[in-house]
Amino acid sequence: MIGFYRVCVIDQVLPHSPADYVRRPLVPPESPTLGLGHLQFEALITVARLSANPNDFTLIAMLGLLGLRIFEACGASISDLGEEHGHRVLHTFVTTMLDAGVSLRDVRIAARHADPRTTMRYDRARETLDRHPNYILAAYMASGT
Repeated sequence: MIGFYRVCVIDQVLPHSPADYVRRPLVPPESPTLGLGHLQFEALITVARLSANPNDFTLIAMLGLLGLRIFEACGASISDLGEEHGHRVLHTFVTTMLDAGVSLRDVRIAARHADPRTTMRYDRARETLDRHPNYILAAYMASGT
């Protein structure tokens, strides 16, 4: 929620974040929360595929198969879909700016990445799309095992 309010302040929707002075609980470095198992995710994506609302499947696929954050998935538009080195990609905004020669600092600011390492990941990922783990995940899910 704090990130949501931070974006609202950046976008000048709110003058300040109501969460600025909220005391947050300490979060352990290792999360005790486990993700869904393979069969659980397969069941979830199957139910989403059968939903009367096609957005359900799209959202679950984008979150589970592409590893998008919820705000990235909800903020995505068909105009964001592009091609990078022969691969269909969604975060074209960042990689296109990097390809155009925009500095990592300026790209980080434009993409609203709090941590420069996030932007550097996009820079490294541009060259490794052929070996991207999403292909391994997609093949694993398609195998039905």
